[in-house]
Amino acid sequence: MQYKLRINGEEKTFTNDFVKARVFRNALKMNEKMSNEGDKVSVETFDEMIGFVVSVFDNQFTVDDVWDGSEAGDFQNEIMRVFHSVLNIGGLETKSSTDDEGKLKD
Repeated sequence: MQYKLRINGEEKTFTNDFVKARVFRNALKMNEKMSNEGDKVSVETFDEMIGFVVSVFDNQFTVDDVWDGSEAGDFQNEIMRVFHSVLNIGGLETKSSTDDEGKLKD
């Protein structure tokens, strides 16, 4: 799995080829929280999702790196891509919380 960020003006690609079972467990907890929120995901939950992405990549980058190094147009889609990838690695199929354009559903 890969994640790209622009840090100090340079595009960097971070890779994780070993997703810990604990990360899958945390994804399950996050999935439950998002399901309880329904179609409206809170800012706090989204902040937690970014922290989750950082943990997926073993803290190779920071939450601030994600906020400052991601392009706004692709940001939501990339966060959800990582989240869904982890759940799928663990064998759980997820329903998308994004529309066909990668935007969070209202």
